[in-house]
Amino acid sequence: MWNGIEKKKHNEYKLTGSLLNSNFRDMSQIPVHVVSGFLGSGKTTFLKEILSQLPPDLKAGIIQNEFAPLNLDGKELQGTGRDFYLLEVNNGSLFCVCLLGDFRKSLAAFVETHSPDLLVLEASGLSDTTSIAEIFADPLLAGKIYLAANWCIVDAFFFRKAGKMEQRVHQQIRMADLLLVNKADLAGDAVPGIVELIREVNPFAEIHPTTYCKVPFQMSRVPLTRFYRDAPEAKGRPEIRSMVLKSSRKLSSPGLVQFLERWAPEAYRIKGYAATHDKGLLAVQCTMGQIDIREVKYLSQITELIALTDQFSLHAWNRSFRQHQSEL
Repeated sequence: MWNGIEKKKHNEYKLTGSLLNSNFRDMSQIPVHVVSGFLGSGKTTFLKEILSQLPPDLKAGIIQNEFAPLNLDGKELQGTGRDFYLLEVNNGSLFCVCLLGDFRKSLAAFVETHSPDLLVLEASGLSDTTSIAEIFADPLLAGKIYLAANWCIVDAFFFRKAGKMEQRVHQQIRMADLLLVNKADLAGDAVPGIVELIREVNPFAEIHPTTYCKVPFQMSRVPLTRFYRDAPEAKGRPEIRSMVLKSSRKLSSPGLVQFLERWAPEAYRIKGYAATHDKGLLAVQCTMGQIDIREVKYLSQITELIALTDQFSLHAWNRSFRQHQSEL
């Protein structure tokens, strides 16, 4: 059962339930699985799937990278019912020059402190993973970790709607060893065509159509193809604003729907939790205008929403939220 979160230095957390131990450890180097994918593709769902498949005595370390200044995805992992250590890297892509140097130091300290058997790195949805080799070549980490696999989650339902983010999505696909064409149940007959388009970008990767990222996970696999010799330089921080809306005041669930219908079409992603009078706390996920709202049982009754957009301002977003709060 879930017992809580213990905050540590370096934005680290120990997510506690049963006791962690290192009986499973039989390697001198720690395998690292990198998970990339555009906003809303299912990266956190894949993390939950990985955790559900791991042996109970394996000591896992999870690294979550959030483009916004606030990370809410850690709550999503609570439902797995197992222990792991968490390192958060917020407010940008850890593969950008602005964060890469500090991240390597934090990761080295994280490995030294916890000595995990496995590391899974969930990259920001806006990350360009071209610089991934720099992490494993760093003197602080060389000989301690190795790249076991570079996964990329592709949202089959929205793959053709990436718009001006298409080049960044293609960079993530190009650097991957394994590609999950997720939400294949929603894409239906379009999946074979999407697979062919992906093969044009990356002809070497394994491709698996999936629903809810359900695929067998092998901890220590080492693919033959990992890096492209002609890979271009990593792209810098995209011109997208990340904004956080927090409020202790509640609104009605119809008011929440109206609020999201107004702003979701103008955002790459809106996610988080909203406190309502009639439905309690609701989990919110909006991608490419599609709105998904679900009831959750967390004790917190505070609205915390993150938006990634280049279409509107935090001031306009906050003002609209207050207006919908008053329309009870």
